[in-house]
Amino acid sequence: MVKITMFGAAQEIGRSAILVEDKDTKIMLDCGLKIRPKKPSERPHGVDEHAPELNGVLISHAHFDHTGYLPGIVRSGYEGLIHMTKPTRDITSILLRDHLKIEGQRHWTEENLYDFLYQTELHYYNKKFKVADGVTAEFFDAGHILGSASILIDWKGQLIFYTGDINTFETPYHDTNNYPTVDDISIVISEATNGLRDLPNRETPNTNLVDDIYDIHMKGGKTIIPTFSLGRAQEIEAILAREFNGSKFTIYVDGMILKMNDVYRRFFHEYWVSKKILNWCREQRIAVPFDSSNFIPINRNLADDLNTYRNMIVNEKRPNIILSTSGMLEGGPIHSYLYYGAHNPDNLIALTGYQVEETLGREILDGKRNVRLFSWSDKGGAKIKIKSQVKQYRFSGHAQRNELLKMLQAINSENILFVHGKMESAQALKEDLGTKYNISIPKIKETVKYEN
Repeated sequence: MVKITMFGAAQEIGRSAILVEDKDTKIMLDCGLKIRPKKPSERPHGVDEHAPELNGVLISHAHFDHTGYLPGIVRSGYEGLIHMTKPTRDITSILLRDHLKIEGQRHWTEENLYDFLYQTELHYYNKKFKVADGVTAEFFDAGHILGSASILIDWKGQLIFYTGDINTFETPYHDTNNYPTVDDISIVISEATNGLRDLPNRETPNTNLVDDIYDIHMKGGKTIIPTFSLGRAQEIEAILAREFNGSKFTIYVDGMILKMNDVYRRFFHEYWVSKKILNWCREQRIAVPFDSSNFIPINRNLADDLNTYRNMIVNEKRPNIILSTSGMLEGGPIHSYLYYGAHNPDNLIALTGYQVEETLGREILDGKRNVRLFSWSDKGGAKIKIKSQVKQYRFSGHAQRNELLKMLQAINSENILFVHGKMESAQALKEDLGTKYNISIPKIKETVKYEN
């Protein structure tokens, strides 16, 4: 009998941590933290007590809600291997170091972080590897972010497929997700993020964003794009590079995007990214999209006082586009650009990512215009009135409802367990699939049992 227990991402998004076990073996799938706006992050429920007994850990991708507590299980006594792809290790290292600056050693220490990195074992796609006695795994390209993987586990002859976070649309850096075509998968553990919605293909938000940038320029304004540093930023950079390479537009890139760009540069070859973007860069005679001549990284090489420089950027006469973290406007250099530029009704604030409730980005999207930038100073922040236009562009890094259903029907596993989605989203998918499948939507700390 195989048992699957949810320590996070059950009827919610955040702190993914899934325990798969039988009487002899315990394997953890992902181990993240739940980031909450203006509140401390939350660890997965009950993971620590199992950490010393784990026989292996498998990681789908680097996003913090899937990796943020990995040093925590090391602190709690896990001494075995943590399996992931090479890009996932490099990205996770950056994200975890950054988290130490934000929350300190609340969940784990810097020493725990170094120990975690020492325990990683790195793998390529489509190559089986041993996880524990009688248990092997294989990574498949999930198309979500650089290095993201869905995981096929051969559990002593019983096949379990964990989707992780998957993208069913082609994006600038990635083709659509890949999944196994074997006929006898016993259990599918599937994300349910977009179970209630289908979004337009990527050409629609791409075109809308580019068209609006031109319109804003004709009015004399600037386009300010708050974006997630990992994945979405590089996608937007590729869109802008293709449209504006060699044009009069200057594209400024600020914040942690620059660190993530360095990782994308290291892994910019056909094993990890789409051949289409590689060929385009060769045609343009550039190494990566963000090497286009009109891209300017904002760093200390430009000016000692970066806020003064940011003020100059957002108010200069020539047309420009600004990409900066954070994507939900909770902090980072984006606050400088809002402080200096959001008063201008000719400017555009272009939201390209999902805005979680209680974030500044969500408040602005919902119509709030008198806001406080808490990270602006150590005196309680700065109050500003937003007069710029605000628009949201419907990008998503997750499988759309119809495409997810098609994949699950193609795999045709008898047992499906939905994770990483709200209850109503998972329930909608369950109803769409009908009574042919044994479908579970577990709660936190609930265990689902499957006979071999």
